[in-house]
Amino acid sequence: MVQSSKTTRSVRKRTIKVREQHARELISLGSDIRTVRKQKELTLTQLASMTELSISFLSQVERNLLTPSVSALKRIADVLGIPAGALMFKTGRATGTARVSLVRRRERKRIALPASNISYELLSPDLRRRTSILWLHAAPGAQSGPTFSHEGEDAVVVLKGRLKVEVGGVWHDLASGDSIYFHSELPHRWCNRTNREAEAIWVSSPPSF
Repeated sequence: MVQSSKTTRSVRKRTIKVREQHARELISLGSDIRTVRKQKELTLTQLASMTELSISFLSQVERNLLTPSVSALKRIADVLGIPAGALMFKTGRATGTARVSLVRRRERKRIALPASNISYELLSPDLRRRTSILWLHAAPGAQSGPTFSHEGEDAVVVLKGRLKVEVGGVWHDLASGDSIYFHSELPHRWCNRTNREAEAIWVSSPPSF
């Protein structure tokens, strides 16, 4: 019993350290963007115009209220003149720190897309990993938009309802329990053409959301 108690306390301490590390990473992302923006003497209005992202969206990113998609981060990094990897894969931060990361349902980060009412929940700790895992809630009639392609591989598992996924010009109708795996260099997108909500898990390696 003594050994078990000590083990439990040790596990709790490690969990607390991991959560604190995740919090520091998220805070760093927003503050890093804000710091570089100010160094470049750019206002939020100017950055919004140059990145074609809304002022509200950028403000929430800088205040760590939103986790931007990888594509949005790339647009911000390009305008600020810094490598996108400096924001997404910082040495000594997310990579090489916690080998095991636990994400509770209530602690999931929400990924918001500019000018869209579609949102995803991040099941992986953040977008600075080798793989991203997203929980997709697709309302009736929702769609991802134009086809998109990027390096790597994607996999989709439908958990609830039905989801249509287009890959390389071919539509695939997925029901609950179905999955699809594809090279993400092929143009792809999704839509929910039913009158019921659909839920799915979307995996991308590397993260290119």
